[in-house]
Amino acid sequence: MKIKVNLVPPVTDWQEKIAAAMQQAKVHRADLIEISYGTQAGETKKRILNFLMQEEYRKRFSRLVKSRKGWGRIFIHFRWR
Repeated sequence: MKIKVNLVPPVTDWQEKIAAAMQQAKVHRADLIEISYGTQAGETKKRILNFLMQEEYRKRFSRLVKSRKGWGRIFIHFRWR
C-alpha cells in the first residue's frame, strides 16, 4: 500500500497531515509514504526532514529517500516486523 501526502500549494497544517499519514501507515501496514512538496521549496524540505527526524517518528520507518531531480518528493519506506 502506498500513501500520498500532497503539500502543494503550501499548507499551514503540514505537520498534522504527515502525522496522520504516519498513523494511517501504521494501521494499514503500508509499504511507502510519498510526500510531495514541490520544486521551489528548499525551506519546506528542511522543515519536513527535521520533523521526520524527531525520535517518535524516526523509530517508525526504516528508510528515507529524497528525490534529487524533478519534482520535490520524499519517500518514507517501512519494514514491518
